[in-house]
Amino acid sequence: MKTTLFGNIVRQAVLLGVILLPFVSQAATRADFGAFYSELPFTTEAVKAPVIPELTVSLVDYGGKGDGYTLNTEAFARAFEDLEKQGGGHLVVPEGVWLTGPIALRSNIDLHVVKNAIILFSPDKTLYPILPPDEGTGGQLCTPPISATHIANFSITGEGVIDGNGEAWRPVKRFKVSDAEWTKMKRLGLKEVTEEGRQVYYPTLGNPDDRVLTKRPRLLRFIGCSNFLIQGVVVQNSPSFHVNMILCDHFILDGIMVRCPWNAQNGDGIDLSSCHHVLLTGCSVDAGDDSICMKSGIGDTGRSRGATHDVVIDGCTVFHGHGGFVIGSDTGGGMNNILVRRCRFIDTDTGIRIKSGRDRGGLVSDVWIEDIVMCDIADEAILFDCYYQEKVGDARDVEPKPVTADTPRFRDIHIKDVVCTDAAAAILVKGLPEMPVTNVSISNTTITARRGAVINHARDITLSDVTLVISSGEAISSHNAEGLVTPGLNVINQ
Repeated sequence: MKTTLFGNIVRQAVLLGVILLPFVSQAATRADFGAFYSELPFTTEAVKAPVIPELTVSLVDYGGKGDGYTLNTEAFARAFEDLEKQGGGHLVVPEGVWLTGPIALRSNIDLHVVKNAIILFSPDKTLYPILPPDEGTGGQLCTPPISATHIANFSITGEGVIDGNGEAWRPVKRFKVSDAEWTKMKRLGLKEVTEEGRQVYYPTLGNPDDRVLTKRPRLLRFIGCSNFLIQGVVVQNSPSFHVNMILCDHFILDGIMVRCPWNAQNGDGIDLSSCHHVLLTGCSVDAGDDSICMKSGIGDTGRSRGATHDVVIDGCTVFHGHGGFVIGSDTGGGMNNILVRRCRFIDTDTGIRIKSGRDRGGLVSDVWIEDIVMCDIADEAILFDCYYQEKVGDARDVEPKPVTADTPRFRDIHIKDVVCTDAAAAILVKGLPEMPVTNVSISNTTITARRGAVINHARDITLSDVTLVISSGEAISSHNAEGLVTPGLNVINQ
């Protein structure tokens, strides 16, 4: 969608820090995050920051060189090993460009990346061997650039940059780049193939095994960790997902920036899967796929891992992505007790995107989304979709199927105080005939869009004090929507 003048003004103001909104993170200068737990719609315990020993060392002390070409993999390993022997502390990465292979974090240690420091991961794929299946996905991936597995009380802090060198890994679809960019790729000798009728280029330089292209690593991938903090850093240019937490609990993501090219394949921003007791505040995301996304696995794997729950997302900004705030599509373990408030979504494909499919569902309930502003939304401002990757249109005439453990169930979801301008469609609810979307409320909301609301296969949907400013079609179209009520609905036709 073409960006509007209003959208450009908002975007530039946010980038320059001109808009001083009351929900800008205050946590970057303090260790007490309890203030973010006031007036929650559910009862939960406040997450606290880790406590790191005072001992401080520099990567230089272990032979590190920030010259941009010396490989610092061993220097990082020696530093972490030494700090661990001494009971923990702070490893400072000074100014410079620190080329390295994979880094494995350890308990009781803070990795502090100062401003004007860049940790740049080597494009040499031999440094990232393919790992055996783990509890994270059940599949195989290459070794993450930064990993943490079953450790506790640790952090990544600072104002520096963590760069995954993702262009050395990611395939790029022809229709997502300009003619000049495509010509440059071919001139560099990169491999061009056809997938499902689409031209794609694959990086090949430094790649001894084409299998790694389908097993691209995720830049920060933590499994089974607890009591940690990621604060202030820029995380960018991942081979795949950027910040991926799996089976983790009691952690804080505060004031980080996640960014990659808009056309980065599988370039998710922040993905939390089967995690609980999480605070995500003051973060900004500019992603090539879903931006801030909640997951909980698929099938038996997801159900065994359990739900994502007790999550507070406060004061975040999304500049681009397939969705601003996203649930799914992997919802097998379910999710509940999630609050998203005081966030801004600018130039995303969808604003609020709740999605799953008949082969990957679970129970998603007790979700609250409030105080959201959105502009330049290419598709729907608010979307409930139970047909992920199925081509069913608006799902009006879909035949029912038997209910199974994998049937997605969306219920008890409450959205209020939303303002959205320049969306293609206001609301789309695509429930299943065998399992309607149930008990959803949208209140005190104004959406300006070309099309209005479509609600199919749903039950007990309430649109209260909702204003739809639309330019074509019906304000509300529904099919098999029992208990649809619209008190205070205001329709303005442009």
